[in-house]
Amino acid sequence: MEEAKYHWIISLLARLAVEAWNAASGLITFYNLTYPLDRSWHVLGLGYDPAVDLAQIESAAVIHYNGNYKPWLDLAITKYNSYWSKYVNFDNPYIQSCYMNK
Repeated sequence: MEEAKYHWIISLLARLAVEAWNAASGLITFYNLTYPLDRSWHVLGLGYDPAVDLAQIESAAVIHYNGNYKPWLDLAITKYNSYWSKYVNFDNPYIQSCYMNK
């Protein structure tokens, strides 16, 4: 049992080290080469916040359904669904085979 725990811990530590290395290499690669975007370009919260201002959504370049209430799920915040569904081809056979909230 102890040997199994040891191998599990070593495996976990190795995975964490790889993830840390990947993040660090990305930070080093793009150091001083990135610029912050104006917050109005990217609206967050459509997957968890029912109070996101619709005018902000309309003027944003990117909207992000971060959170648990994704627009294709039954528990979606329905007033935001149209921003997603207008880009989905519901006639596509693959899409029809998926269970999605329209």
